[in-house]
Amino acid sequence: MNIEKKIGCIIVLYNPNISMLFEILKEVSDQVSTVYIVDNSTTDNKLDFSSYENVVFEKLGNNIGIASAQNMGLNFFKDYDFILFLDQDSIPSKNLVAKLLKNYQFLLNKKINVGAVGPRPFNRAENTKYEGSIKKGKKIYHNITEVGELISSSSLIAVENFNQVGLLEDGLFIDAVDHEWCWRASAIGNYRFFIIEDVLLSHQLGECDKKFLGININIPTPIRTYYQFRNYIKLLNRKYVPLYWKLSNGIKFFIKYFYYPLCINDGKKYLKYMNKGIYDGVKNKNGHI
Repeated sequence: MNIEKKIGCIIVLYNPNISMLFEILKEVSDQVSTVYIVDNSTTDNKLDFSSYENVVFEKLGNNIGIASAQNMGLNFFKDYDFILFLDQDSIPSKNLVAKLLKNYQFLLNKKINVGAVGPRPFNRAENTKYEGSIKKGKKIYHNITEVGELISSSSLIAVENFNQVGLLEDGLFIDAVDHEWCWRASAIGNYRFFIIEDVLLSHQLGECDKKFLGININIPTPIRTYYQFRNYIKLLNRKYVPLYWKLSNGIKFFIKYFYYPLCINDGKKYLKYMNKGIYDGVKNKNGHI
């Protein structure tokens, strides 16, 4: 594919679904210049990318966290024009990059300081759109909604933005990494973030979704709750982190603190990791548990 802009795609793996990974590669490899894959898996997945000329594969042998792995990709692509982030379980649509790039350029032409653009995520299990429960964003054009932050998967970001704002925060390891960078970018460079509504991303948050009092609750693994609680505590005192996020997540985590142990299998394990996350958050601990 002849691409006017040099676009690098970063995919971080952790014990992935192999068939889904190659489905993702089939869709994205022709849309970008180079795909940089970092494997954080603790097991050898015996992956073979020899049929793809534009795939660079880094097998680490241990889990350094999504932030550090993505930063490896950012350093690799420092001479490129744009970065596309993809999760190992997020299937990109056809012409994803072309549509995002077109809208990115449209916003730049409107003299808007674009931090990143991304698609509208939808729950492929329920075929429903993911939208913020508190802050749904503001529609500024018929197909473009301005939001305070984006998930990293399928977000398109100019490399120059990272030069201005800095890389992702390694110490967070996994949770809130993408949101923290967006908030920091807004504070440092007045960057703005946008969802392109007519570009969809097949995605699933958490291990599964459950209903509680009519509310959809994303259920992570027990260890993931450690990072969620720890990083929430770590970000509470930062002035550039939005107040609505601090308050809304405070309420959510308060509910989850009682809901997980009482209503989810392995409730004691959830409680253990949540307590450790709170303790380590107060201690401002970084990195892996």
